[in-house]
Amino acid sequence: MKSVLRFVLFVAFLALVLAVVYFARKQAAPAPELVPPASVSEPAPRSTLETRDREFTDLVASVLPSVVSIDAIPADAVDPNVQRLKLLFGGQPGSSPSQLGSGVIVSDVGHVVTNFHVINGAGAVRVHLSDGRIMPAKYLGADPRSDVAILKIEAEGLQPAKWGNSDQVRIGQGVFAVGNPLGLQETVTQGIISGKGRRALSEAANEFFQTDTAINQGNSGGPLFELRGELIGITNMVTAGGEGIAFAIPSNIVRRVFESIRDNGRFIRPWFGTVMRPLTPRMASQLGISTTKGALLVGTYENSPAALAGLMPGDVVVSFNNKPIIDHIDLRNRIAESPVGQEVSIQVLRKGGEYSTKAMIAAEPSP
Repeated sequence: MKSVLRFVLFVAFLALVLAVVYFARKQAAPAPELVPPASVSEPAPRSTLETRDREFTDLVASVLPSVVSIDAIPADAVDPNVQRLKLLFGGQPGSSPSQLGSGVIVSDVGHVVTNFHVINGAGAVRVHLSDGRIMPAKYLGADPRSDVAILKIEAEGLQPAKWGNSDQVRIGQGVFAVGNPLGLQETVTQGIISGKGRRALSEAANEFFQTDTAINQGNSGGPLFELRGELIGITNMVTAGGEGIAFAIPSNIVRRVFESIRDNGRFIRPWFGTVMRPLTPRMASQLGISTTKGALLVGTYENSPAALAGLMPGDVVVSFNNKPIIDHIDLRNRIAESPVGQEVSIQVLRKGGEYSTKAMIAAEPSP
């Protein structure tokens, strides 16, 4: 009996101790802070993806007003003389379809850049603006060798594109194109710069950017923008097999053509006055040269910048205006990039030695 009573007293004492400890801890613990419920009127913060998406769509919206569609109307649809000639040979006047292309406004007074092949042979050209206006365009001039043409429209409230520096473009850089592929106005596609310095890919005699941006028929002449909205190229062509490889003319080339036509009424091509050939290993060996890099000169025109600088057949130009020369095509392109009147430094290999000189770039003589 005494043992049972001791057990009951022990259990009661233990329960009392636990109760004291529990209430002591509860009183010592700080009261939880009350967090006010979130206001239903506050929007949830945007995710990084949403922010980037909004920034890109805002960027596209900012450049759309500078992009135009080009409608090159065939001569037999507008020129009575061509219509009569077509009838004479059994044709139907006005049966030729219009050539569709794209372009970009580059001045607030209405200068429009496009490809020469888009408007070549047209009897009239119409330009469709992003706000729905359609107006005739005047042909100001072109450089067929670079496939660049300049048009002019008379309109108010124009928003020109901002020129970018194509010399600073890097492989892998993000870009986007806006144009009129297959007649679908204001089509936007995005990609990267896949390569630089691509050659002999169309009738144009300059180097190209390669891009995986989707380009289709009707995009020709439209702008290629970098991700600040600056114009760094004019789309020119796409591979025939549809492999997702497209090409664009760098903006610095386009800008030189535009400014020359705007200021002079025609494109004045820089001229150096040489006849060049590839430097083959056999030719290099005969000249006593240990490299095949450079442009081999086989002739100079009388009183040309090259002749006045003392260059002669057999010289190999290895540097032009402080830029290394890979081959004769590279030298041709460096000459085309040089403003008329600029003095350039030249380094050549001659009979196993080196020779340095300077030349003044001239305007190409009229034919």
